[in-house]
Amino acid sequence: MPTFRLEPLQKDSPNWRRSWHHDVCLIVSDSEAHARERAAAIFDQVARPEQGGEPLVNPWTEPELVRVTISDVTPDHMSTGMIALPDGLGGWQIRGRGGDGTEIAS
Repeated sequence: MPTFRLEPLQKDSPNWRRSWHHDVCLIVSDSEAHARERAAAIFDQVARPEQGGEPLVNPWTEPELVRVTISDVTPDHMSTGMIALPDGLGGWQIRGRGGDGTEIAS
């Protein structure tokens, strides 16, 4: 199963208020659509639009706000259902429960 790299674009969009994470992430998934849905579900947070503004959408589902590519990197011990976030040191922090029931919160 491929590892998808989701990279935020247009970070000045008000829709980013709908997400608590605004950086790249990796998701092992069977499709781009499922990877986007997983990120949207994990990072979603309640946010109100500005007075009189358009309703906010989750940015992870929007192609103009998040570029999705197949990653050439899959962190060790990462499997379907897990997500990897940058650890700030050039590596990845893996979170979630894998398809085999293994849970990691490194």
